[in-house]
Amino acid sequence: MKLTLIAKSGVSAAITSAGALGVLIGCAVAWFVWSTHIAVHYPLAAFAPIGAVLTVYIAIVVLTFGRSTTPIALLLAVAILGALLTLVVGAVLNEMILCHYDRYACINL
Repeated sequence: MKLTLIAKSGVSAAITSAGALGVLIGCAVAWFVWSTHIAVHYPLAAFAPIGAVLTVYIAIVVLTFGRSTTPIALLLAVAILGALLTLVVGAVLNEMILCHYDRYACINL
């Protein structure tokens, strides 16, 4: 029996990969911002992890919209729900990374 990996090109696969990649890059940016303490000198840098999550998510989802035959209203609704879920997961992980570098910033999640 041969195991093959088949790449899916559907909307659900694109939204899932956009969410996963967005969270991964957001965590990398959060680690950089909080470990180097950039936000101490530049307070707006604290928004960089969430901005990275949204930028990556939107870029991948928008590129997928052009190839899909699904109605745009359904695509938009699913993309917005995926973005909200991605933002929540990214925000929780961002807080966990911040908590590692600043124990006074911790909240009970």
